Amino acid sequence: MNLPRLLHLFLIVLIFLSLSLLPGYATGAEKESQSADPIRQGGIYRTPLMNNPSTLDPAYVEDQYGVTVVQQIFDGLVKFDPYLMVLPALAETWQVEEQGKVYRFVLRKNARFHNGRPVTVQDVVFSISRLLRVNPPPVILPHLLKIKGAQDYRNQKIEQIEGLQLINDRVFLVRLEEPHAPFLTALGMHQAKIVPKAEVTQLGKQFGQNPVGSGSFRFVSWEANKLIVLERFSDYYAGPAFLDEIHYVVYPGGKIEEVLGDFRGRKLDEMPVYGNIRQELLAEKRLRWFHRPSLSLLFYGIRTDHPFLKNPELRKALSMAIDREKLVKQVYKGQFEPARTILPPGMPGYHPQNRMFLDDISLARDHLKRALGEKVDSMPPLEIVSAIQSPFARAELGFVRESWARLGIPVKIKYITDWGQFKTYLRSDAVQIYRYVWFADMPDPDSFLFSLFASDSPVNFMRYQSKEVDQMLRSARSIIDPVKRAKMYRRIEALVLKSSPLIPLFYLSIDRVYQSTVQGVQPNALGAHTMSLHRVWLKTLPPN
Repeated sequence: MNLPRLLHLFLIVLIFLSLSLLPGYATGAEKESQSADPIRQGGIYRTPLMNNPSTLDPAYVEDQYGVTVVQQIFDGLVKFDPYLMVLPALAETWQVEEQGKVYRFVLRKNARFHNGRPVTVQDVVFSISRLLRVNPPPVILPHLLKIKGAQDYRNQKIEQIEGLQLINDRVFLVRLEEPHAPFLTALGMHQAKIVPKAEVTQLGKQFGQNPVGSGSFRFVSWEANKLIVLERFSDYYAGPAFLDEIHYVVYPGGKIEEVLGDFRGRKLDEMPVYGNIRQELLAEKRLRWFHRPSLSLLFYGIRTDHPFLKNPELRKALSMAIDREKLVKQVYKGQFEPARTILPPGMPGYHPQNRMFLDDISLARDHLKRALGEKVDSMPPLEIVSAIQSPFARAELGFVRESWARLGIPVKIKYITDWGQFKTYLRSDAVQIYRYVWFADMPDPDSFLFSLFASDSPVNFMRYQSKEVDQMLRSARSIIDPVKRAKMYRRIEALVLKSSPLIPLFYLSIDRVYQSTVQGVQPNALGAHTMSLHRVWLKTLPPN
């Protein structure tokens, strides 16, 4: 095991050891150890989706709603365990050769797609090759472009990738241009799920509405904005799931009050917890509570090339005018930690010295004066767009509006609760400021800083541009030494914060509540949306 791997493990262990210090919560492992009930097979698991996914094709999924479902339908070559260790999935084993430039993968003999066909290296090569030409490009594209010949393939100069070599139906090699530390971890991300070549070729864009994977659950039906149904895949290589079906009940626009009502009525087996949900449910008996620190950030992105917002002094004023401590306490009952950095605590590269100035209305006014002089009164209303219209989101947005009103800046709030339309709006020239949550796909600072701020990133809706930052991001990926790599990412974060293209508000935690019948859940620090339900079971079967 090499030094970067040891540092990774040390950081993850620190995160999870801290869980034992949180009163009133329990980890999945602790809860399961307390249950002596025999595992029961069967039942329908009902869980909420706070918005309708735009697609279930893993190559095109960009939102956590789609990721939640994709995690059950598809498998990748590797996967993450609850402690974010990289484990075998469709790849039974792998070897790293030539000092990190070559990976030799061996597929499982008994891995099959839901149509009964075996998973072959042809499907794997097709899946990886397909990602290289997907538009908009997936977040993991920079890692895949390290494969020899991948860039020429993406540019359509060649039709076969030199770095993907088939040995037989179960063994293949991946040859990189140079050693690249995040490559194997990137293969555990949802975009890298393996898809069947024949079905994708036949269905084209319709594959995202009728997905076929090799995961522990198979797709049954999808009624847009209402319900997605999955059923157990009996031929799953790791053994059939305990549950008969999963029903994803969709609540467009994040209607948390409806979710709460359905959970209380036992129409749902779980729900997210934030704001006053915990207080609402404290009187309920025999519920199961889960709390995890997460690698995530809720922020307001600012379109840096907008005529009203291109001055960094104005962006700093907007950020400093928000009292984050008061916001979290007033709206979310102190559940989250106020954020003044981009990288969350627990992420390699996080450093408290990169903290932004404390919330200070006087400093905010100074920055505003430098930006606008005496023209504050002529400032047109700023628009904040949100995909969520829950009471908590409305209260949070109202708090921000009041904060900016103290600067003399009026605010209009726009809600676009259809996720696909929301993402389209973020790519348009109409967007000014948007409310967004970013979850790390893997425990690597690259998944935050490159994804959000690289000039060519598909989710850089802030349109942040910096040649210096782009060069540093590229250099950081080739640094093997973990201390030097973390130091580089700290410098990158400091440069980005200096320009203030976003307003970090708070780091999220993973807080879920489950009915007393639910067993086997183990969310990890990447978020509950990344958890497989393969080993989840119901102690008492609920009525259908």
